[in-house]
Amino acid sequence: MVALPMEAREVTREELDHEFPTVDVLTKWHAGEEAEWPPEDDLNIGAPEMPPLRFNVGQNVLCRVGPTEWHKGVIVQQWYRETTWPAGAWAPYKVALEDGRSIFAPGDMDQIIKAAPP
Repeated sequence: MVALPMEAREVTREELDHEFPTVDVLTKWHAGEEAEWPPEDDLNIGAPEMPPLRFNVGQNVLCRVGPTEWHKGVIVQQWYRETTWPAGAWAPYKVALEDGRSIFAPGDMDQIIKAAPP
């Protein structure tokens, strides 16, 4: 699904060309083939302008994974996003948990992610 934050009458050709999958991508999807969308380069737009975070890559943390359940992990990426997320949607952290799972922290607050005890 493609969504633009405007009324249909306000959409320009330039915005469609930038936001909508190319003919090649649509053709591959129609044929049931994999096609990268949005392009990998588009995933990194905006990250450098993001505010600083409390934890750095490589830092040990505790992540909330349930109402009262916390798991140890390590920060593997700041300002993570997935290709299926809407434009401008970012998670502050991607975390590798000790149990082998890879998760993201949707917010940079102690209720979600906190420093692991030494």
